[in-house]
Amino acid sequence: MRLSKVLGVRRIKIRNRIFSLGIIITGMLSLTFGVITFYGQNAGNMIMSVDPSAAMRGIKLSIDPDPNAPYTLTRLMSEPIEDAKDITYAWIKLDEVQDTMGNYVDEDHDYVAYTFYVKNDGAETVDLRYYIKITEVYNNLDKGIRVILIDEGQETLYMKPDSTNDTYYPDTMPTAEHFLTQSIIMRRIVPNFKPGERRKITVVIYLEGYDPDTNDDLMGGMIKLQMNFTIDDKFNE
Repeated sequence: MRLSKVLGVRRIKIRNRIFSLGIIITGMLSLTFGVITFYGQNAGNMIMSVDPSAAMRGIKLSIDPDPNAPYTLTRLMSEPIEDAKDITYAWIKLDEVQDTMGNYVDEDHDYVAYTFYVKNDGAETVDLRYYIKITEVYNNLDKGIRVILIDEGQETLYMKPDSTNDTYYPDTMPTAEHFLTQSIIMRRIVPNFKPGERRKITVVIYLEGYDPDTNDDLMGGMIKLQMNFTIDDKFNE
């Protein structure tokens, strides 16, 4: 049954669009989903790595839920998603995503989801800063994507402003914050990140079918995002 019949609203654009979804995390973190031919066989993998200066000061990553487990990792990787289709927010299994450390695979719908911990395993209290920005985009895929960030249970949905006022979004979808600029999605600071403290972070990326800008013009599109954690005095953009 079509979603539009179930909801009694205008037709959502769920099509067999060809995308490959994944996350690549470099520097500190970067999130990517795109067409597989742009990046080769490893495209779409989520690679999380800690840069040397942050690692030396004790910032480490882990997907181990045990708070007493040693934090020695500076690199993590997820699995890619190929031939992804546009979906909608209500279809995302956020509870299951957050309960699954590392890569989450939804057997019913296509989206990137990864949960991990970032920990201050050093000896000094620092201001943990991070941002997400678009580093590369093809076929205007940034017009239709959504980024869900859940930091210690605080969920925020991010989107690029719609190109038209003729929009409909279900009541079940939270109000999204707009990207800060054409390339910067969000910025955040965690002040006084103390030694031994850790934060659980979940990132979800998907193509929103209710977005009026999600259309066939986006087919074959690609977008590359970068999420950086730093303990410097300013963002290194």
